[in-house]
Amino acid sequence: MDFEASLSYLRVELDKAIKGRFPVDKGVISKFVSQSGIAPLLSEMDKKKLTRHLETIYGTTQQTGHTLTEDFKAWYPARKPEIPFYYWKRLHQHWIENSVLPIQVVQTIDNVTDEIVGFLGDPNDTNNWKRRGLVMGHVQSGKTTNYSALISKAADAGYRIIVVLAGITNSLRYQTQVRLDETFVGKSSLGSDYNVDVYPISYILEGFDGSKKTPRHPYSGTTQSSDFSVKTARSVSASEGNFAEPILFVTKKNEKVLGRLNDWLRGLRQGSPLEGPMLIIDDEADNASVNTSKDPAKTTRINERVRALMKASRRTSYVGYTATPFANIFIDPDTEDEMLDNDLFPEHFIKSLSPPDNYIGASKLFPQESNDFSKACVKEIPDDYQDLLPLKHKSSQQVDELPPSLEEAIIQYLLVRAHRVLENDGNQNSSMLINVSRFNFVQQQVSDLAYRFLHQIRNSVDTWANSNSWKDSKLLTRMASIWDAEFASISSNKWSDILISLKQAISPIEVKLVNMQGGGLDYTDAPDHGLHVIAVGGLALARGLTLEGLTTSYVLRNVGAADTLLQIGRWFGYRPGYEKFCRIHATEQMISHFTEINESVEELRHDLIVMEKQGKRPREFGLKVRHSPTGIAITAANKMRTAESIEVALDLSCKHAQAFELFDDTKINRSHLESLTKFVEELNSDKTSDTAPRDKALIWKNIPAKIIIEFLSKLQLPQTIFAFGNNGDSLLTSYISDRVQSELSHWDIALPFVNKSSDKNRPFPYKEEVFCRSRHSGDIEELDQGKIKVTSSNVVADPNPDDIKFGQPGIEVKAQKLMEDDTDLKETHATLMSRERPILVIHIFDFKDKKNKSKLSQGEDLVVSVSVGLPSTNIPIKPKSYAATKRFLELLRSAPDENETDEEVDS
Repeated sequence: MDFEASLSYLRVELDKAIKGRFPVDKGVISKFVSQSGIAPLLSEMDKKKLTRHLETIYGTTQQTGHTLTEDFKAWYPARKPEIPFYYWKRLHQHWIENSVLPIQVVQTIDNVTDEIVGFLGDPNDTNNWKRRGLVMGHVQSGKTTNYSALISKAADAGYRIIVVLAGITNSLRYQTQVRLDETFVGKSSLGSDYNVDVYPISYILEGFDGSKKTPRHPYSGTTQSSDFSVKTARSVSASEGNFAEPILFVTKKNEKVLGRLNDWLRGLRQGSPLEGPMLIIDDEADNASVNTSKDPAKTTRINERVRALMKASRRTSYVGYTATPFANIFIDPDTEDEMLDNDLFPEHFIKSLSPPDNYIGASKLFPQESNDFSKACVKEIPDDYQDLLPLKHKSSQQVDELPPSLEEAIIQYLLVRAHRVLENDGNQNSSMLINVSRFNFVQQQVSDLAYRFLHQIRNSVDTWANSNSWKDSKLLTRMASIWDAEFASISSNKWSDILISLKQAISPIEVKLVNMQGGGLDYTDAPDHGLHVIAVGGLALARGLTLEGLTTSYVLRNVGAADTLLQIGRWFGYRPGYEKFCRIHATEQMISHFTEINESVEELRHDLIVMEKQGKRPREFGLKVRHSPTGIAITAANKMRTAESIEVALDLSCKHAQAFELFDDTKINRSHLESLTKFVEELNSDKTSDTAPRDKALIWKNIPAKIIIEFLSKLQLPQTIFAFGNNGDSLLTSYISDRVQSELSHWDIALPFVNKSSDKNRPFPYKEEVFCRSRHSGDIEELDQGKIKVTSSNVVADPNPDDIKFGQPGIEVKAQKLMEDDTDLKETHATLMSRERPILVIHIFDFKDKKNKSKLSQGEDLVVSVSVGLPSTNIPIKPKSYAATKRFLELLRSAPDENETDEEVDS
């Protein structure tokens, strides 16, 4: 079968059938392929592969995301009909005609980048201007694709100088240069006129309007082989910076390189700023670009260079792209004035992108409640590495052998390769990631040992795979056992099939060192059978670099900062047809941190959605993240200017905050129960309160806020991110007090229960006919000073938002309407946005955990905790100052200074 020819035929016929209606249901596509005119010529394997490809192209959907803006001036919509599109037209046509992206994803990118271009400065405006914005994506979700479209449209609109700051490693800069050569330049920028590859996109418009066209190409101020230098710029002809075609620079974030570029640009007009207009795309904008100096009066060298680059032109637009926007872009400045004066703060717009629905991200792999998919894909590494390759080690660490768990991970990668060969997908690029050290010397040893292990397997396959005596090979027997345990239940192939295909699957695989010394990955020269690598490295594998067809990951890294940890997740992305075969091997602590961090990051993304609906501005979101405990904890300590004190605020607008940290103390638990009993008696005796018993909860309506604050002040709950504190000293009670005369003046109270007796349910001590809810799930994390942290999200409140619906009939209808209008909106947020009054939910349960020896988990005493559900607010959040002691930072979360590089990067 000629796959491309068959796909083209089916696409033409399918386009006729659907008549532009998207998305197309999977069942429709499967039926269409099986009944098509070429169906008799196709094998079942061919039909399966074509169906999967068509499902991706026609069935994938993507939302347009959410935006906060400062002063949007809609210049682009009016100018768009007059713009002579060339670069964008050919890129759009290339994506559609060659099935590079799903059709509806292309439509979404078109709409989103139209919006972003409109936020940039108008290139026809000859006044001086600076525009700054941020685009928030997800790790490995297509940010480069988005800014490829943005650059193309900006160039068509009149931008003439385009600078892409592509990370801090040579491998990432090279990868970005190649991607932009393919999507924007149209030919390989090799620094000479010899052996230049002209990419297919250059000819996509040839004959588009019935005429022959000579391809246009932007100037290239950098090449695939070289970062910016005066030598690379000599071929660029420009009179005082007036470029006939746009000029593209793809540079590392290196102070020497950026200094040379800035000097060259300014030299075009003898030191004066250029006319521009200039567009700066800052990829991985939270890394290296931001100012990490602990002295507020100083800046780091790279931050200084980037800010100077913005001033090289009178008219400059700066757009940062990142999946983890929580460094000091938001939280570093000491004052709001300084934050806005920071040339990298996204003052004018923040755009949050929504990933396509086939994106495999942290929410699917590390959900609060694990599911069959996450359990199958995410594997906890046993302690077999401790003696061989401890988490904490020096650059001189000797590695004599691979941990057995790493050998097993390598075998899993080989087995999936064999499966994909049998599925007729063997020529697609594939990879495995091994990230176990930040030191080049250690990485080299691991690479050598992985190569040796792969060689041993090759020898065993060559000797035994075609023999009936394959069980005599310990390695093949081990591989058979791993196949049966991991993949047999999800594959139509049997071990005997896998055994036969192993030689073909393994033969093209190479072990490649990807670091400052070993180089990167070059997919442009991939052979016809694909590039198949076991990539061993550190930072170069953890920031922006794409490993195509990543199947298996093995990570042993001691990472403290959340943004750095998320960026290690190269396994996020798109795995069409083989997502169930992917495996992520990580330590128990890393898996736990990923789960917790993902929840925090998603919460901030949803905060932006809520703020968008409230008409908030970027500076308000910036201040929110800057002050919030989540924002502080989510980035490295050296990205905070920690002097003698630090300001922390809590924005509980549309939040369901839960006190899931508890004291492991019998006396405290009993005092809580006594306080609750008295509180309920007082509520029932108050004739003015509106009590409303229900079959799922005791409910009191319209309760004055003063009573709520008094009750919360009696509870001794640990400082769970400062939301709940002891003796009323908490950000929660401060937040309520600031709104006690307006939005939070009166509350609903709910005390959920179950109405069936069982061995698991104990009766309330004051109401025998109803019973406490039990909690028999969730992990317990031991904290210091007699505290424990219950890490399951449903230990306090139920995982669905039912607890915050009490007291307001019909709230489901209002919430459902909001979610229909915005499919990105979570039910919890929609419910809280629909509430007329805030709600205090009191949780009383017996918590039993036989695995844990804590007093609380023995179930001797009933446990009381609380959660609060709060509607939107229009009152500004007031931060509180706390001493920035070591203990303070520990309470937030361990957030050590992160090394920006594994080892030094050459300029």
